[in-house]
Amino acid sequence: MSYIYHLAGENLELAEAELKGFLKSQDCNEIPLREGRIAETNSEPSQLKRLALTHEVSRKICEKNIADIENLEIDYRPERSFAVRVEDLDDKRDKEEIENVLGKLFSSSRNSVDLENPETIIKAYLIDGNVVIGELVESINRGLYDIRKNQHRPFSSPVSLDPVLARALINLSCINPGEKVLDPFCGTGGILIEAGLCGSKVRGLDIKEEMCKGCITNLEEYGIINHGIRQGKISEIDEIFEEESKKIITDLPYGKSSKQTEDAVESFLDFIESFDGKVVFVWNEKSIGGYTADFSVYVHRSLSRHIYVVEGGEK
Repeated sequence: MSYIYHLAGENLELAEAELKGFLKSQDCNEIPLREGRIAETNSEPSQLKRLALTHEVSRKICEKNIADIENLEIDYRPERSFAVRVEDLDDKRDKEEIENVLGKLFSSSRNSVDLENPETIIKAYLIDGNVVIGELVESINRGLYDIRKNQHRPFSSPVSLDPVLARALINLSCINPGEKVLDPFCGTGGILIEAGLCGSKVRGLDIKEEMCKGCITNLEEYGIINHGIRQGKISEIDEIFEEESKKIITDLPYGKSSKQTEDAVESFLDFIESFDGKVVFVWNEKSIGGYTADFSVYVHRSLSRHIYVVEGGEK
């Protein structure tokens, strides 16, 4: 049985890449097939709630040309109460009409239609003249990321990644549950919070004592106790952390024109050239130190953040 992923529409390339990274983190080496905002896999991974740029996941039942929908033959019918929910991804169809047709097709003597509180939800995605139908297995509440935004944490600072973007970085890294991750510019811990909630062992470094203490406070606020937060410079990273991490995820310091910031970024670039692992980082330019950004995310006005995914120091 295959899975259907309804991707968020704000950045489909990034959403697809996040899904690919997530699948690898679950030891699923399959490349999903994507058509518009729908991606499909034959894999059935766990931890579906890890995804940040996916609205929902369904088990696929069937697919049919919309023009021939009344002749749809299905082997599956819900056992109890159900409702049909149609998502018109082309904005061309009468959703209510299709919901009524499918409602009749899925009805049987063993179930009933309940539009308010159904035990089973049948999803129907209308895309490119076809209807792709599945049984909803996970609805991802992206509103949960809002309550972890910078302003809602016990300790905050003016600069912090949005939790949705931070979670997407975690999934891009393909990190497995229980694996160590290092953020060498951890700040208030926005990236490490998302990594810890995914089951990673988090390690963080910051040059400021205040940030280290605040990061620890934030991590523990969200129940992330297994952490190692240290004060220091990235040039001292090998002396500070004896245990090596295979994943580095960070938001490089920017916006402060100082020799200290420039030296820190240069030390980071030097470090990852010989790093034997995966590096995902964010910068405010499309290229840096011979690396070219893989994705760009619009923030506001003239500000975009650019995401780099580096494997083993390769440029």
